[in-house]
Amino acid sequence: MIKKISIDQLEAGMFVNDFNHDWKNPCCQDKDPNAFRGARFIQTDDEVRAIINHGITELYIDSEKGKDVESAQSAQDIEASLEAQMRALDDDFEDEPKPVREVHFNDEVKQASQAKDQARKLVGNILVDSRLGKQVTLAPVKDAVTQMAESMFRNPDAILSLSLIKKRDEYTFMHSVNVGVFLMSFCRAMEMKEEEIINVGIGGMLHDIGKMHTPEEVLNKKGKLTDEEFAIMQEHVVFSRKILEDTPGIEDISIKVAAQHHERFDGTGYPMGLKGDDINFFGQMAAIVDVYDAITSDRCYHKGNPPNLALKRMLDWSKHHFNMELFQKFIQCVGIYPMGTLVRLKNNLVGVVLRPNKESLLHPVIKIVLNAKTKKLVQPKELNLLAFKDAKQDKKTEGFAIAGAESSEKWKINPAKYMTEPQLYKDSN
Repeated sequence: MIKKISIDQLEAGMFVNDFNHDWKNPCCQDKDPNAFRGARFIQTDDEVRAIINHGITELYIDSEKGKDVESAQSAQDIEASLEAQMRALDDDFEDEPKPVREVHFNDEVKQASQAKDQARKLVGNILVDSRLGKQVTLAPVKDAVTQMAESMFRNPDAILSLSLIKKRDEYTFMHSVNVGVFLMSFCRAMEMKEEEIINVGIGGMLHDIGKMHTPEEVLNKKGKLTDEEFAIMQEHVVFSRKILEDTPGIEDISIKVAAQHHERFDGTGYPMGLKGDDINFFGQMAAIVDVYDAITSDRCYHKGNPPNLALKRMLDWSKHHFNMELFQKFIQCVGIYPMGTLVRLKNNLVGVVLRPNKESLLHPVIKIVLNAKTKKLVQPKELNLLAFKDAKQDKKTEGFAIAGAESSEKWKINPAKYMTEPQLYKDSN
């Protein structure tokens, strides 16, 4: 049986099924000299001490392959608890009237794609210039972020949907842009002022610029780094802060986003080891968004988590590493079933979540693509589950409630290809 234990319960002779720590260094786990990934049998006390020193607080063991902890909760019970916590957020969601969207999703997504593509190219140029020692010119960055923000104000779902485009060879560029977009959406959901939203977006766009000042022999080294090299890698956050502090006209909010996106609420982050509210509020937001985009992206060393699973894992970690209340707000921002999640209805129809409904987080707009009972694809059809929320309950309407998330790998479905305007997603991994 798979069980979750605390680090003080770990001992030699146990079989670790999951080290439960993608949050640690999502930007560079492939280079971490002390990375603990996959499953392994723990043979010595030295291994136990190394895991403790890595900052891991909880992990999952397989009691059938090694020593057991009888009192530990099963992974199945943990999963059920996390699912219940997420669903409860729908009850706590404040259903207040929102401004009417001026532009329909289908009409806005092309504009959003152009704005985001421009931002991606700009980030690429800025990173190259930064490696050459050139100073960041703020004006074009602010223009690009403003265009993305304006698209978001017209229809917030359009530009967020483009985060599903995840090209491995453009990860650094797209991660920077995605962090900026998610941060702006997060701020908008919390009803912040437009000026704040744009400044936070700028910080997100430039949060990893310091990587360009990491020595190339470290940044591009094949294989694991030494402890000394990994310490150098972590300094990219310090470089980011210094570069932005030297950028004329930049606001302190933008600097805080870049300087603190690797800090953790329990003090286990870097570079300052800040704890709790010593971390700037926008730094706390950036930490959440940075991890979310990183662990939902495919990398050379791991397959990205589906959006719904990523939220569950982060909810599991949030009692240690994130501001729990703020993370719950993030879930309410992106939805319990975020865009691109594959969901199965109680009637066995399977669909891709196109966008959330702000009136009810449990009733998104989906596109039906498969019949799980017959295991056959069906003609894609858009369906707004909100229509069944308050309908008179009978066997037919009850069937259109979400039973749970499904594995896209299991069904060999790429959710991005079923999004509206599929030509925008044709090159996604």
